[in-house]
Amino acid sequence: MGGEGSVGEKKGKQLLESLKDPSSMVLVQLLTTGMFLLSKVVLNKGHSVFSILTYRCVIGALFVLPFALFNERGKWKEINGMIVVWIFFNALMGLTGAMGFYYYGLCDTNATYAASFLNLVPVVTFLFAVIVRLERLGFDSRGGRIKILGTILCVGGAMVISMYNGVTIHITSPKWEISNPKKAFGDVSSHKVRGTLFLISSCFCFSTWAIVQAKLLQRYPYKYCATMYTCVAASFQSAVLGFILNHKRSKWILKWDLELLLVVYSGALNTGAVFCLISWVVPRKGPSYATMFNALSLILTTILEAVFMIGDVKVGRYNSYHCWTLCLSVGQRASAAIKAD
Repeated sequence: MGGEGSVGEKKGKQLLESLKDPSSMVLVQLLTTGMFLLSKVVLNKGHSVFSILTYRCVIGALFVLPFALFNERGKWKEINGMIVVWIFFNALMGLTGAMGFYYYGLCDTNATYAASFLNLVPVVTFLFAVIVRLERLGFDSRGGRIKILGTILCVGGAMVISMYNGVTIHITSPKWEISNPKKAFGDVSSHKVRGTLFLISSCFCFSTWAIVQAKLLQRYPYKYCATMYTCVAASFQSAVLGFILNHKRSKWILKWDLELLLVVYSGALNTGAVFCLISWVVPRKGPSYATMFNALSLILTTILEAVFMIGDVKVGRYNSYHCWTLCLSVGQRASAAIKAD
């Protein structure tokens, strides 16, 4: 009986250990969804992007500081010039660039449309990771081929759903209506195009950040200190850019409204907690693993935006032909690479 009990206890511990990584990434997506929706509400009121980002990074640094002091006291002595460079680029790609472009893209579009672009991040991250040899394509293994095929199918399906303008579902009422076929592939406003370019730039910054984060943690494996220093560097970067773009004092004064809530929420949870969770998972699972869960935030954002912001859910939103063409092209190239190998 004692042997059976110990075996059962061992299996229970193994199960809990195996659930740590995926559950932490699900938590990251839940926190990210809240940030998406709250950011859209605040930015619609005309608040300064980089002032929000600056205060957010300051709050993030203060949130992580106690953990760094308690768990990694004295590790600042191991910082050298090369690590400072990696921290600078980690902040530039992961916060200043990625979130700056994302906020500007969100201003020109909506939360669901912006969240849909996160589905590009796993593919771009995987390609970048292969280039810098943090991941392997694995054409010679069954698991590798399944990973590539699954990536293509998942991203292709997600992009079709998010971009083709088809059936409109009114969440707040039982009414369904079919969009005008002539408008299904209609003109896109200049603001939508500009927002799309910002969001694409954000995706590339997020993907680059995942690689830079992995490289930083290889040289400086202290996630709390690395996160805190990254937040400090990003706050300086955002402040400089913010003052260059808009130095009006009124844009930098926080009021007791949703802007303050966004700063505290995104700083403590999205910058502090999320960065720590990702910093913990990346060394264990690789840079591509953290981005594999991004589709969850798209699903949650789509539903919650429709419910709380009185929006509509569209079964697709743009041009499925181009999405499928892109998927087919990627699939053909992958197939050609497999044959060549």
